[in-house]
Amino acid sequence: MTARLRMPFRSLSADNFISRGSAGQVFAINENVVFKCPTIFENPVRAQAEEMKESIKKLENEKAICQILMKRWHPNIVCGLLCIPEGIFLHRQEMTLETCIERSQISAISASTQERWIQQITSALAWIEHLGYAHGDLRPANIFLGSMEEVRLGDFDATVKRGEQLVVASEPFCKMDEDFEPPLAGPLSEQFSLASCIYTIRFGHKPFHDIEAPIRVRRLIMNQFPSTAADPIFGELTQACWHGGYISIEAVYHEVVSLLEKHTVVEKHFENDTLFLDDIKAQCTTFLEMDSTTSTQYVCY
Repeated sequence: MTARLRMPFRSLSADNFISRGSAGQVFAINENVVFKCPTIFENPVRAQAEEMKESIKKLENEKAICQILMKRWHPNIVCGLLCIPEGIFLHRQEMTLETCIERSQISAISASTQERWIQQITSALAWIEHLGYAHGDLRPANIFLGSMEEVRLGDFDATVKRGEQLVVASEPFCKMDEDFEPPLAGPLSEQFSLASCIYTIRFGHKPFHDIEAPIRVRRLIMNQFPSTAADPIFGELTQACWHGGYISIEAVYHEVVSLLEKHTVVEKHFENDTLFLDDIKAQCTTFLEMDSTTSTQYVCY
């Protein structure tokens, strides 16, 4: 029998599909809302059954984290709108930071925008730390940009409590140990990821982008990092984060603010646009009312 990919809602089709990863798939609901759900197959082969199991596990973890973040909101974190058994409704963003940087080869990103992004990323990461967690997979593909190019961290399927072992190791945004195992989640792991993100923003490519992955991984394990001398503002901070020089992400954030105060203007947080968020939350409820809870539509795979 042919394996079929189950659609989460009757009114959705392949035209609504946006992306699919290890944590599930994402569908567009409208211009403001997306729905993230596990990858579910009918008549799966063994590999698809394993993908389903992993997807369900990761999505459940992300739902739990989103429910915490929905109660403890931060302006630079993707806003969860509504959690239901089938998945999560999320505020739709324009693109990932990874996509934006890749496109910037044609149109350069201004220094002020780079500085704003770094402050916003660090602020959001410090907030997650304050709640007792580590993002666990911080990299440009999991950092989103809104309509005004404001940063919002997303994809919390790999988020764990501080002190637990990371469940993913996305090099060069995670430093593995000598046995090629991921580290424990905490200030050391998160500031390393942050340093690689800052480097990517400032130099337009990831660290050691021009060498093969196995060699790159070995260099990082041996504490060999690319030069950041060309970055007069964040160069030393980036190196310090790679070497675990800060006791917390909050300490990194204060250093970022201090550096920006010396060189430029510090970004100020604006209050949450509660009316807009209430409106798009209502759009989720309206969508559910117009659709059945489960789907009978499939896509052959």
